[in-house]
Amino acid sequence: MLHRKLHRINVYCVVFEDGDQMLVDLKRKEIKGDKIYLVQNGASVWVKRVKIRWDGVELISDNREEYPPIILSKDEAENLQVIGQLVHLGKNMI
Repeated sequence: MLHRKLHRINVYCVVFEDGDQMLVDLKRKEIKGDKIYLVQNGASVWVKRVKIRWDGVELISDNREEYPPIILSKDEAENLQVIGQLVHLGKNMI
């Protein structure tokens, strides 16, 4: 398991605020359904839903107005690494 502090990221109609914490299962790397994953491509790291397309990969935030989907071509997606699946989000209540 990986435990990290976040800096403002939006997914699934939830705004992650500074100081929020996420738990990522490093063993869950297979893209399944509508789950949220921590993915990396070079120096870029995202927490997004991942949709496999015939022409590449789409990285999707639920807050599409502020964070439009990122589309990676097949060539770009070859370097995409799934670090793990988001399994828990902890919010700071102070």
